[in-house]
Amino acid sequence: MLAAADWPEIRNIQSGLSQLRAQIPRSVFRAAYQELCTRIWMELETLGQAAGQLESIPPQDLVMSTAILRLELVVLVDFCRSQRWRCMLSAEQRDCMCSLLTDLLAALYVDPEDLSTGIAQAQSRVFDELPLEAETGIAWIEAASA
Repeated sequence: MLAAADWPEIRNIQSGLSQLRAQIPRSVFRAAYQELCTRIWMELETLGQAAGQLESIPPQDLVMSTAILRLELVVLVDFCRSQRWRCMLSAEQRDCMCSLLTDLLAALYVDPEDLSTGIAQAQSRVFDELPLEAETGIAWIEAASA
């Protein structure tokens, strides 16, 4: 049976184990982060197209689509701050992701008549996070639009 004096040792072992399985390699994080940014870009592009066709779609549909996207971003921010993700991602990786997501939320938290501007700001922020095609050899915007 373990004595009370043994508990600090066990906690140290458990904390060491979580650090071992923690950190996702930078290259894996970068690839996943680029994929996330590409998917967000596609959502923003779809939303931007809908915002440009206000005459043909009901405004409440656009408001609902924007609210759904914002909710998805909030869920990602919550996950990013969760204990599980703290074990998987480094502080730098979490900060990078949370910064992007909160900036996107701020850009999209606008009145419906200003949504096109908010979408453009959000897309600009996502664009800043993605590597240039010359650096990667991947035409990610074309791939996202396909």
